[in-house]
Amino acid sequence: MVNIMRLGTINKHPKIFVLCYPHLGTLDSWLPIVNKINSNACRLDYILIIPDTNIIKSFNVDNAIIKIANNIFNEVLVHVDDDLWIKHPSIFKSIKWYKNNKIILRIFGVLNRSAKKYSLLFIFNWILILLLNKIFKKECKLKYKKLGEIISKNDILFYDIHVEKSHMFSGDLVSDTLYLFKDNIKYSLPHAISVVYIEKNSPELFNVYNKNNIKIYAHAKFQSKYYEATYGIDSSKIKSIGIPRHNCQWIKTIQKENSKLPNNFNDNAVIILSRHIGHISFDEKVRTLKNIKKIFVDRLRMRVIIKLHPNEKKERMFFNKEENIYEDIFGLNNYELTWVYSDLHIFALGKGNKLAISLFTGVMLDAIAMGIPCVEYIDKINNIENGERKTEQFVKYGFVERVSNYQELYTFVEKWISNPDQISKKSLNTYMQYFRAPSNILDEVAIEILNENKMTL
Repeated sequence: MVNIMRLGTINKHPKIFVLCYPHLGTLDSWLPIVNKINSNACRLDYILIIPDTNIIKSFNVDNAIIKIANNIFNEVLVHVDDDLWIKHPSIFKSIKWYKNNKIILRIFGVLNRSAKKYSLLFIFNWILILLLNKIFKKECKLKYKKLGEIISKNDILFYDIHVEKSHMFSGDLVSDTLYLFKDNIKYSLPHAISVVYIEKNSPELFNVYNKNNIKIYAHAKFQSKYYEATYGIDSSKIKSIGIPRHNCQWIKTIQKENSKLPNNFNDNAVIILSRHIGHISFDEKVRTLKNIKKIFVDRLRMRVIIKLHPNEKKERMFFNKEENIYEDIFGLNNYELTWVYSDLHIFALGKGNKLAISLFTGVMLDAIAMGIPCVEYIDKINNIENGERKTEQFVKYGFVERVSNYQELYTFVEKWISNPDQISKKSLNTYMQYFRAPSNILDEVAIEILNENKMTL
């Protein structure tokens, strides 16, 4: 174990910014390292950047990630309109602010999108922005600040370089935000776990802002060639560190901080690791969920825990048929009796005798890392990416088995009931083959970042 002495003096006192985008997954990935830095270095400021108010939807005060982060971050900057951000003193305050203003924000979002589409609405939208400014200033008593005004040369950005691939043009909020950090030191860590790059490199090179100031923390060695080919990052700036949040001590920290499930969901339950429409069709998702209900609820009398993807919604807004899919299939009257939504971390959900069913999500690797038996249920393979089926990646490399219909799922369940350890050990062995990391990796990365930025005695 690396012994990190608590730092008494910091030479430059930089601020550490974390870009929470495209969703909560980025904060989930970075928080173990941020927490380790915070526990060993004093007088540092931590600022969370949220470029989209929709991201706050996935924030829950009962989630361990949010609880821990709330005690670390000094400021939360939430984007509201073109160049203005609202500064919150904590994550909890930002959640409360969103809940108090979500209807206004949704209306504004619809009108703002319409204004961009129909030029005649531009003046109306401009008037609405002025009105919203007054409302927020009066009710929230928060200061507006242009983001560029609080960024110093020695400040550091933690993010996922993949967002530069998706946001590469001027006028795009994320791209413009990254431009403000073009001369700053940046550290990248993937927001999601992927094995799709084991055999292939990206066929296209993407430009990034000042790639000489970027250091990549990859989950595994096989990802290095991908970062070199895709972003032109020199191999000397790419380091394989495993998956930081899978550190055993961090898993225990999450489990300690998380709230508890209802008593009847603590054991003998199945966890659905859900996915929003796009990776699978609406009809496929319906068939999948109906079969899960038939087997686990109707036949085996087990409970079902729904862990939504960060991009999914529970609200019945704008008549989106996907948003009430769980209520329709599992029955709203049976909520908290046979099924339940949960925003708890998978590390907390996975305690007890449980099976995880993935609708294709990297969260499945979180479950595997802590020894939860997993299976991937894809009703129909239709997600084609670069000539390959993206949904095959976890199956192709032996992390999980895949089922595609009622009978295949039930056969797997019978195997799980008879010998759950066999399933989990097979998956864990494959996981260790690709993502093995030293037990003290959080200490190593923390001290490395501190030293590289001269935050030493």
